[in-house]
Amino acid sequence: RLEGWGGMGMERRAEAFASAFGWYRCWEESAVLDVEVVQNDKKDKDAMAGGSSHSGSGQTLSLSFKAGASAGGAMSRSSDFMMKGMGGHKRGGSIIGSSSGKGQHSQWAELLTPEILFENAPTRKEDELKLKALPETVHPVRRAEAAFALLGRLDEFRSYYEQNRFGDMKISSAAEKKKSNDGDGGAGDKNETRSSLSSLTGDDVSLGTDRIYFAKSLSHLCASVVGFSAVEAALELGNFADDDEEEGGTLATGSQNEGGIGGQKGQGSSAAGQGGKTSPSTSFRESSAKYERALIAELGSLLRGRAVGATLAELTRSSCLMTSFRSALKIIHPSSTTRRSDKELLAMDVDIIMTGLKVAQEEQLKSTSKIVGEDRMEPMRIARSGSDFRSGGKKEGGNKNVPAEELINFPFGLSELKQKPVDQSVDNLDNMGRSRGSLNYIQSLAAAETEYYTFSQSVPNVVRSIHARAIAFAAFAMSQEELGQVFAFKKGGGIAGYVLDCVEECVAVASVGMKDGFEHLDELTVEQAVQITANISALQRTLPRLFGTLMRGLCHVGMVRADQLDETFQYADSTLKGADKSCDQEVGSMYSLVYEICRNKIDMLMNFSLDNFQWVSKTTRNMPNAYCESLIEYMRNTFRCLGPMDEGSKAGLHFSCCGHIAERIVKLLSDKAIRGNDVEGSMHGMGMHGEEELPPINKIDAFGLKNLSLDVVEFVAFSESTSIPQLSECFNELKCLVNAMLDRDLPVLLLPENEAVRRRKYPFLTLEKILHILEKYVGLGLGEKLMGGSGRGTTDILMLEKKEVTQLIKVVRMQIEH
Repeated sequence: RLEGWGGMGMERRAEAFASAFGWYRCWEESAVLDVEVVQNDKKDKDAMAGGSSHSGSGQTLSLSFKAGASAGGAMSRSSDFMMKGMGGHKRGGSIIGSSSGKGQHSQWAELLTPEILFENAPTRKEDELKLKALPETVHPVRRAEAAFALLGRLDEFRSYYEQNRFGDMKISSAAEKKKSNDGDGGAGDKNETRSSLSSLTGDDVSLGTDRIYFAKSLSHLCASVVGFSAVEAALELGNFADDDEEEGGTLATGSQNEGGIGGQKGQGSSAAGQGGKTSPSTSFRESSAKYERALIAELGSLLRGRAVGATLAELTRSSCLMTSFRSALKIIHPSSTTRRSDKELLAMDVDIIMTGLKVAQEEQLKSTSKIVGEDRMEPMRIARSGSDFRSGGKKEGGNKNVPAEELINFPFGLSELKQKPVDQSVDNLDNMGRSRGSLNYIQSLAAAETEYYTFSQSVPNVVRSIHARAIAFAAFAMSQEELGQVFAFKKGGGIAGYVLDCVEECVAVASVGMKDGFEHLDELTVEQAVQITANISALQRTLPRLFGTLMRGLCHVGMVRADQLDETFQYADSTLKGADKSCDQEVGSMYSLVYEICRNKIDMLMNFSLDNFQWVSKTTRNMPNAYCESLIEYMRNTFRCLGPMDEGSKAGLHFSCCGHIAERIVKLLSDKAIRGNDVEGSMHGMGMHGEEELPPINKIDAFGLKNLSLDVVEFVAFSESTSIPQLSECFNELKCLVNAMLDRDLPVLLLPENEAVRRRKYPFLTLEKILHILEKYVGLGLGEKLMGGSGRGTTDILMLEKKEVTQLIKVVRMQIEH
């Protein structure tokens, strides 16, 4: 695949780097990287898109500088190809990158490589010819120097040359600009600073935002400095050629010394004319080296200041540009004394890697929030046709060290996260009463054949953004190492540990962003909350294979040292555990939120249905109460939405909802009744979660208990129909209480000598709860007793008279007190 990108170059380098980290094994070539931060500043957009201006100066992007006046225009003309040392090309009379060729390069090449470094220059051959002709283009300078020496005015030439060649200019600081805008222009002189770069390029380098600086100005400044160094090297090279032609001249001392501007041509004549005075060539070289050092030092200082407000993509490209910049200087002017200091002058802040980590974390959170905001929170449908995605697996008998192929666009195990199919077989549909051939029957049958993933469309996009951001950060860190940046020792083996930290932090903020993408979590529906939980869980499931892919990439590109291999893999395991723990916390938080939503809805239904409910019914029913049917219908619809959740969470939510309903009914039935004036004040008491809580039942009779037993039977039947093992046990205590109160043997079982028998028959029964129920029990009068009750089917249930209730209360209270 890489051979298709042509010869060696920066674009192929970027593609090889991304391929080493498994990008094309996991995603389509056209997949969006989602690493670049979209800026909302219209001024910045216009400035970066224009391509004809930089730093807000309004000048064209040419590399001419003030030295052209003293070099007879040679420097201005020769500057056309100075960027060749950095991969640039000429277009329309000015040196630019490949901005005009936007879209001609791959996404990774545009992300990791500055435009100025692309090598598809249409004028490459022309630039090479100009490069070879550079020594001849500086002869006007030599001729002028010789002419001034013959006139005995070499010092005047030197002064004139240095003023025009090695000058600087005043620029205004940000503070001064602010004061000037406020109308206090007189105080601005104290804040003015001098800039060699501004003198070289003719632009105020302090103008423009960080976005404009990294998009346009930095490449322009680097190319200008390279152009200056190339001219200096050409002047020195021409000087050496002239030394060889001199008759009786001294040895070319310039070949032994550090290179610089000025030369030996005319040295003999000038020395003779000035009575053996020291040649000014040494002074020229010193001035040149001093000025070059000032240019590079100012460029490094400017880069360090701008890096604070840079994006990760800008940090990556600027680091790559600085690496090429240093290489170009070494190639173009290796003899300059400034080469010894390039590393220190251009080095970014020692904390730059931590700045990159922070920027990556912030950008990942913004990216995740944007992706989640565009998600409809619906499970993705599984495409049956394999034409859209390439899939594969480990072939039998293959190399065990070769990882299995990933499903394109669903890598790292996402393709395995499928919902368990719903039981919608033909027989089941027939049993549900749907006639064959009806529209509902056909729709249900089609739905039964449709498979879905557990996650929504945002999860692959979030995973892809994490993968891409990790690759970009690795490129940034690698460029920093190439620049000679020395980072503090980190457990895990050098720079690879910081890349793993970046992945861990990005996963942590992504799991938070997937939840916080909604402004008001309390307004979520159960379906949305369940889908968010499933999405975070799906992200968690991808982590082992994601970390494995990135570790292979770190090894491929040489970021893992051989002597630190074990430490690096141990650190990768620890960061994987940290990322997994972060997802675990968010999954637990979302699970609690799902349960809270369900619990609040259940409480609302119960409060609405059971407020002022008459538990003294005087008759029995042959069907459950209305509140029971509404609760079961709500749970049925809610549990149907739990498909995206894993089996453990799904079962846990079943138990939580059923247990909450059983607990509420048990409290209503068995809590101590509130009598007299306390009833009105307690009707709207607050529960433990802040909801209004119903007061306990004040009165209930045998018929109310019988009707309640029908509700319990219905709850148990529903719980058994869910196929969740042991779910019906949630209602065991409620069932035990109701059955005991309807047992005709209850008076005998409550006697002290029958305690063992009572516990065996009703293990969940407690005397305190029986006492509270008896205290609110409405006994039958003598007439009702003689009539045998007013309801049907009352002969098999316990019906107590008032005096029998009073007697049982005394028996139970005596056992509790003793």
